Amino acid sequence: MVFTLTVFTLLFVAFTTVLYLYLFLVKKELIFTAKHQSLFSIFLPILLGIFAGSLFITTGTLDEIVRGVAVSLAIISYAVNGRGIASDRFVIHPLDNRGIKFDEVDRVVLFRDEKKNEVKMNFFKFGLRGPLMKFSTPMDELVKFLSKHLKEGTPIDVVMESNNK
Repeated sequence: MVFTLTVFTLLFVAFTTVLYLYLFLVKKELIFTAKHQSLFSIFLPILLGIFAGSLFITTGTLDEIVRGVAVSLAIISYAVNGRGIASDRFVIHPLDNRGIKFDEVDRVVLFRDEKKNEVKMNFFKFGLRGPLMKFSTPMDELVKFLSKHLKEGTPIDVVMESNNK
């Protein structure tokens, strides 16, 4: 029995392998990882289970099975959380290899949410607000890190929740 794979399938498997290597290198570089905010990560395993089940039921050749697994892995790559703070930049998307350099940030705002036990962080670049990131890291660790790594004079605003009702 001879197993043959098409050139397209081999290229797609190589692409998926390189994609995952890149995503895990970016994730390894993060010092503070942001919480994942998407409902996509909840529905993705269910959809992939349905897709994988139909793949193994309807296909017969090894090439089709390998291609289906590679497609599934490429789709799962969107669920890899690579957002957070690296040593020299904010990483707002796992596939963004540049990120937002600390030198470009005008201001950082931190908010401690006592109910959810998380710190919400927002930054401003050239007067425009960046995306909101949520961390489970203590506020004091984030403030210490940001005060050391942001450019001199960048304000870090800390907003605390008041208990007045």
